[in-house]
Amino acid sequence: MTTPYLVLARKYRPQRFSDLTGQEHVVRTLVNALKSGRVAHAFLFTGPRGCGKTTSARILARALNCEKGPTPEPCGVCGPCVDIAAGTDVDVQEIDAASNNGVDDVRALREAAKYLPARDRYKIYIVDEVHMLSGPAFNALLKTLEEPPGHIKFLLATTDPQKLPATILSRVQRHNIQLVPLGKIVARLREIAQSEKVAVSDAALSLVGRQAQGSMRDALSLLDQLFSAHDPAAGEITGEEGAETLGALDNSVVREIVAAVLARDAAAAMAGAQKAYDQGADFKRLAEDLAAHARNLVLASLPGVKQDLPDHEVRSLAQEAAEHDSAQLSRVFELLQLAQDEVSKAASPRHAVEVALLRAVYLAPSGSLPELVARVEALAGKEAPRVTRTLQASALRATVKPENEHEHDSEHEDEHEHENRPLDLKGRWRQLIEAVRAARKAGAAAALEHAVPIKIDRTGVQIGFRKGAGQAAIVQDARGALEDAFEKALGFRAPLQIVEQDAAPDASVAQEKQKQRAAASGNRIATAREHPAVRAAVEVLGGEIEDVRDLGEE
Repeated sequence: MTTPYLVLARKYRPQRFSDLTGQEHVVRTLVNALKSGRVAHAFLFTGPRGCGKTTSARILARALNCEKGPTPEPCGVCGPCVDIAAGTDVDVQEIDAASNNGVDDVRALREAAKYLPARDRYKIYIVDEVHMLSGPAFNALLKTLEEPPGHIKFLLATTDPQKLPATILSRVQRHNIQLVPLGKIVARLREIAQSEKVAVSDAALSLVGRQAQGSMRDALSLLDQLFSAHDPAAGEITGEEGAETLGALDNSVVREIVAAVLARDAAAAMAGAQKAYDQGADFKRLAEDLAAHARNLVLASLPGVKQDLPDHEVRSLAQEAAEHDSAQLSRVFELLQLAQDEVSKAASPRHAVEVALLRAVYLAPSGSLPELVARVEALAGKEAPRVTRTLQASALRATVKPENEHEHDSEHEDEHEHENRPLDLKGRWRQLIEAVRAARKAGAAAALEHAVPIKIDRTGVQIGFRKGAGQAAIVQDARGALEDAFEKALGFRAPLQIVEQDAAPDASVAQEKQKQRAAASGNRIATAREHPAVRAAVEVLGGEIEDVRDLGEE
């Protein structure tokens, strides 16, 4: 008779505390409690699926009922140890709360709990998915859980502890089972593969570990699938075979895409995204994997930081990280991390990933700031004008002092020319404003710039303001000082006359200055974009110009 095949998840299920992978914090507490005899009457094991909640409860049950116990090292050969492992011990009952969640089920449990164990030291109830119990069922369990008989132990397990009433949580000793780190999953899978005498590459084991997402049980099920699909005559199970068998994306594609981004090769990054699409990748998962790989590179670039990854991956990451500047690695990680939210909400996740890759290619710096400045200066040459370089989150901001200083002073053209020709109305008005400014009335001079001259003669200086303009009040308050300044400039006393107008005055000095500044700014931007120093900066940094400012205006 053929012996039925036992799947790896059952064959290699931990039988003692030392076999639990990645749960050292829980093991330490339970072992110390057993050694000291301070074992609670009720335990709650919480955590994601497939990480060892029910397994921990079974091991604890064996430790409590072992003939050599209670002991942190159950023998595994006595009657209670063998029967508990096989699930046939009459004194250790496993109850699935998902299908036995009514008040009558709990009442039956409570009645049975009154009787002493048939053989073992304790009567133990392992209740899986305990959060599925109904409200009345929790109430029925509460009294027994609070004051159980000395021969009773409750071991509860759940993936959703938030659904348990506070009255239950306060009466149990809680242990949080964690997701198993990738490095520990891969190490355990390698041990099992060697025990099964199956050759598996590191890449294939890492792929299985990543697909399991921290669940040891899922990892064993996937490894079982890999073994079943493999032809022993074909030799070692490769990463490519693993990806094809499991319908997963080979991690080499993720590494290729990130490497292309770091090399600022947009075409290669897009080709990598296309390759992922051809392999049927879930682009939301791809975005997560890209960000995770970029994070691993950042950590690999930091001295003294340890990562819980397979040894071969740690070495590969360290080698790759050493080839790039830490500033670029950090920026690429930031951009890919931010892209995850965009991809999850996008109507077309593929397009969102591609946009994120292009952004990372063009906006991540390719070196440290001092190094980049040195490269710009080398390209621009010693004759380049002064350039202020400021690197901000996603772009290059260039600040350039214009070569033609007369552009900056164009607003004063009339003042420079009136010594050589008679002044017109606007010219005389500018002269009066400057006279006010020379009299140390800068506020009043600024207010006058918003007025339009109507007439300037011996009968008076008449100016117009828009009705309700605040500058008119400023001028009115300073009327006496302004007339004194006007008299010095004109050579005769001219009373100031203010006229309010419904429409905004045209061609005020302030408006003309604004137009001149806008024109000068436009010319500066156009000139700066073509300037050798700026073009060199853009070429080296791979950024884009957001703004150009005249240093004289700051």
